[in-house]
Amino acid sequence: MDHILGPGSNVLVTGATGFIGGEVVRRLEAFTRGSVWCLVRARGDEGPAERLAARYRRSGRGCRPRPNVRAIGGDVTLPNWGLPADELTRITDDVDVIVHSAADTSFVADSNTERTNVEGVRGLIDLARRCARRPLVVYLSTATNAGSVTPHACLREEDGCRPDNQHFNGYTHSKAVAEALLRESGLPVLTLRPSIVLSAGLPDAGFAKQILWCVPLMRCFRALPLDPDSRLDLVDVGFVADAAVALLRRPRRFDCYHLSAGPSGAVTIGQLRVVFHAFYCRRQLLRLVPPAEWTPPVHRKAVRTPLQRRLFRSLRYYLPFLNIDIVFDDARLRADLGEAPAVRPVCDYFADLLGLIRPKAALREAALP
Repeated sequence: MDHILGPGSNVLVTGATGFIGGEVVRRLEAFTRGSVWCLVRARGDEGPAERLAARYRRSGRGCRPRPNVRAIGGDVTLPNWGLPADELTRITDDVDVIVHSAADTSFVADSNTERTNVEGVRGLIDLARRCARRPLVVYLSTATNAGSVTPHACLREEDGCRPDNQHFNGYTHSKAVAEALLRESGLPVLTLRPSIVLSAGLPDAGFAKQILWCVPLMRCFRALPLDPDSRLDLVDVGFVADAAVALLRRPRRFDCYHLSAGPSGAVTIGQLRVVFHAFYCRRQLLRLVPPAEWTPPVHRKAVRTPLQRRLFRSLRYYLPFLNIDIVFDDARLRADLGEAPAVRPVCDYFADLLGLIRPKAALREAALP
């Protein structure tokens, strides 16, 4: 692939106020003196520039956009992404790379997920085809877009993107559909598939809660249908952003990469339970019951109160992910990038993230899975 991020490259980024997209923008600005346009929706009285500045602050005090980073108003669900005519002309004339990170990450299948994740990519294809420089499209997908797969496996890149497979939720299905559309478009595309991304190093409770909101709720149970030996492929957001930009800055042999911990870096639910137990000072260790042994009598004994029943209904969206024991092969990434960047060991920072999540906030999140 001949698209390399250089010191004069112009880049358009969607999802720049999001969890991963915000960190990618912060890395990009250090490697190009060209324009870094950030497509940002206005929200209430907060304009695009204010929202982008607020996202920078969520990465730490003193973080602010450099002069070459600029927020522009738009919406990926609208025609031409809602770009003003003058901005649209400037971008289609000068853009070298389009990083599409915007996504609806809800696990509930609804029209908003489909609209944002699929129709947004249709708009991306239309926009990229109008660009004079035939830009590289960098698509932030997900390693979990294979859908239902055989448990206890290590999936390679060629095993992913199965829109016709059964999926546990609307999010992974919509990402598979969108990725397939891009592959069929004929555009130069680099697909990056992060595994499960945690906000290590970011002092922001909202980002910590985004993935780990369900963990504080587990304190309400003495037992849950979780396999202690099930592996989780968890990576820190810094690794994802560093790896994404590193791939853009050098020749690549492939057009799709897992950004994952891989089989050597995965952690088990049993290992995380040790941190969970120590952090919450539980008197009794949470009992992890393999799903095959979670019988109706066990369920009735473990899920008895109205609160437990409500919380368990929310957790059911995530239990299949936790129990499937799938990791994602990282050999392709390591072959092209070498050993760096490194994935931070989850157990080193797991308690720090739990410390950012207030129990009441976790309960509110449970009402909107």
